[in-house]
Amino acid sequence: MTAAHLLGILRVEARTIYGRGSARLALVVALLTGVGALLAHQWIQGQAASIEANGAPVTQMIEFSGPAVAGWALRVRNFFVLPLVLLLATAASFAGEIGDQSLREALVRPVPRFVVLFSKAVVLGSLAALTLLASLIPSLGGGIALFGNEGSTTVPAVLLGFAASLLSDLGLIGLGLLASTFVRSVGGVVVSLILLLMADTGLRAMLKGMAWLGADWAEAVGRALPGNALACWEGWTGAWDPWAFGGMAVLLVSSYGLTAWRFQRMDVP
Repeated sequence: MTAAHLLGILRVEARTIYGRGSARLALVVALLTGVGALLAHQWIQGQAASIEANGAPVTQMIEFSGPAVAGWALRVRNFFVLPLVLLLATAASFAGEIGDQSLREALVRPVPRFVVLFSKAVVLGSLAALTLLASLIPSLGGGIALFGNEGSTTVPAVLLGFAASLLSDLGLIGLGLLASTFVRSVGGVVVSLILLLMADTGLRAMLKGMAWLGADWAEAVGRALPGNALACWEGWTGAWDPWAFGGMAVLLVSSYGLTAWRFQRMDVP
């Protein structure tokens, strides 16, 4: 396997993944998120004189600056829809190809399985990075042009938040690939991981309640769960959690490692 062969495989995989509707939808949603955050702040600023909350002008509650706009775009991007679309793109690239037997055709060629998996992970990671840029560029660039750069939210903090979000996306992609080695349908992968993450959220909420009631061990257990690792980007506001990044390292190594191990041994129909 030469570098030229690997680049050729990556190009083929990129055409396949980016040619699907899920990848295009992810890019469109990411762009609309960045532009929408910018337009929403512009509208709110224009209506600020007539909008009050608890008797106080809205301008006292919302920061108008480029980094603040980008921060809101990041929150909206990571809320639900875009992670779901990225998960859909991941499932389509693995479980979907098992279902339509296109993955079997790729494995018939003299290409090691780990190279096939590597190419999928790289292209899906590039898709995640492009969606982050699609949200960052219009929100931060347009926000600075319209509102300036002064405020409590800084450009470096927002950029770190977007960088940490790439780790979260890679962790989610890893879970999606791993689930695809067990569940052989796109819908099954998406539903199973949604249920898993919902259970994780519920368990972490319960553990927080137990910690509040005095169970010292509950907080440590909650921080060790995958959901806390996937939320590592939330620390960009100034409260980075080292546990979250430690959990993310474990999540990345275990999910991609187990996927590679399973893929080497599984029968692809």
